[in-house]
Amino acid sequence: MRKYLIGLVVGVFMLVSGLAEAQTISDTSHKVGVGFRVNGILPSEDTFFDHELDTKNQAMLGASLSYGVNEWLTLEAAFDYSLDIDLKDKTDNVKIGKINVYPLTFSAQLRYLTKDPQYYTWMVPYITLGFGYYFVDGDVAGEYEKHWGNEVNLDFDGAWGGHVGLGIDFFASERLAVGFEARYFWASGEVERAVDTPVGPSKKEVDYDLNSWMIGANIKYYFDLGK
Repeated sequence: MRKYLIGLVVGVFMLVSGLAEAQTISDTSHKVGVGFRVNGILPSEDTFFDHELDTKNQAMLGASLSYGVNEWLTLEAAFDYSLDIDLKDKTDNVKIGKINVYPLTFSAQLRYLTKDPQYYTWMVPYITLGFGYYFVDGDVAGEYEKHWGNEVNLDFDGAWGGHVGLGIDFFASERLAVGFEARYFWASGEVERAVDTPVGPSKKEVDYDLNSWMIGANIKYYFDLGK
């Protein structure tokens, strides 16, 4: 897998360097960008009702819409969808279930565009920072209900959070760019566990963290606003 990723990066580098030898193409001022991206989400360690939690890494798919305010500032809105993220209680060695995370995020990109030397006019590094709301949906594993001996329901509240990261865009033309980005986001919400008992549900609420690294690639197409 690592060899394929290295090959992808080298291939993109060679493509954009060949297409952009004599062009200044990376200024996205007053342009709208529509993008699609694939990320890997790497959750940080957390606890689950006072037990140590093992959260599996997973892929996340998303789309974005951006606008270049000027050559150094771009505003972006994005919506992402994670594939099933498995949760395991490491303390009791039992599978809890799975969750899906749907971040709706708003970001500002502080872009570094230089015209000297000419070679770098097709490659733009940037800092990204912003905030968003993280929708969360969860399903309980039968193994977890068997562990409790009763039906269990988990209700995850959504969470507000922030993010900060670094990225770089490679421009093949004035319209098309391929980028790579790594960001860290933090968000905290509440989850309610309800265990059925003969006298009614036994409920308990605790805080949970979605703190994670998100690393991936994207492709974006730009067009002039109003044209």
